[in-house]
Amino acid sequence: MKLSRISVLSSVILIFFILAAFSEDESFLVNSVVEEEEISASFEMVKIPGTNYSIGKTEVTCELYEAVMGENPSAFAEGNFPVETVNWYDCIVFCNKLSLLLGKTPVYSVNGSLNPDDWNYSPHSGNSILGEVVQDVKSDGFRLPTVDEWEAAANGGQSFSYSGSNNLSEIGWFKDNSDYKLHEVSLKTPNGYGLYDMSGNVWEWCWNRFIEDSNHYRVRKGGSFSSSKDLCEIKFTGYHYGSRYQPCYSYYNFGFRIARSVR
Repeated sequence: MKLSRISVLSSVILIFFILAAFSEDESFLVNSVVEEEEISASFEMVKIPGTNYSIGKTEVTCELYEAVMGENPSAFAEGNFPVETVNWYDCIVFCNKLSLLLGKTPVYSVNGSLNPDDWNYSPHSGNSILGEVVQDVKSDGFRLPTVDEWEAAANGGQSFSYSGSNNLSEIGWFKDNSDYKLHEVSLKTPNGYGLYDMSGNVWEWCWNRFIEDSNHYRVRKGGSFSSSKDLCEIKFTGYHYGSRYQPCYSYYNFGFRIARSVR
């Protein structure tokens, strides 16, 4: 069948806009030296349509965390598994260190310093960062998503209870299908934006306080491999054990996903 010039032109224009939509996604490579060994890790950021931020295609992996921090705090995981046993402060330190490694302006400052080495904080120690953590969302560095950003990304432009489906088994690891253990990232079906594991696998820390006028209880979203279905729902932000913990608290099913402000 012979196509008209208008049909061909329309197809070319459509392909152009499809490519343009995906061209805002970014891939990054981190190179570092850990215990005299050169290591590298890559990760992808997905631009969320109609917004000014991008978010990690997957949860932060052990491989990436180790390349940035020089250690893997996870109780049971390594490589392409999501890093776990991290508290909220650990995530803040990681984000600034990653930003510095990749030549971005760090988002967080403590006592006027953007360099985590000046904060007198030892990751995974159960301590707190002394001093207020100030966020500059205009910076182009990496950060934790807000709850609103996390939920918008998890929705994936769709209308499901979970991130990508109303059938949690299709898109996430939770207590009924995980064998009560962590799984590598990206093994399940992604949501409409191409994001993996936003329901289940590990809880993901967000920037927000649970109560805005309190310095305690930071919100986590998404549920984990040991969670019941209701905790994995996109809208779930529990008022009890479900999704709030003090920022210095870590557990074997606590992880995170990074975001970045983009123009």
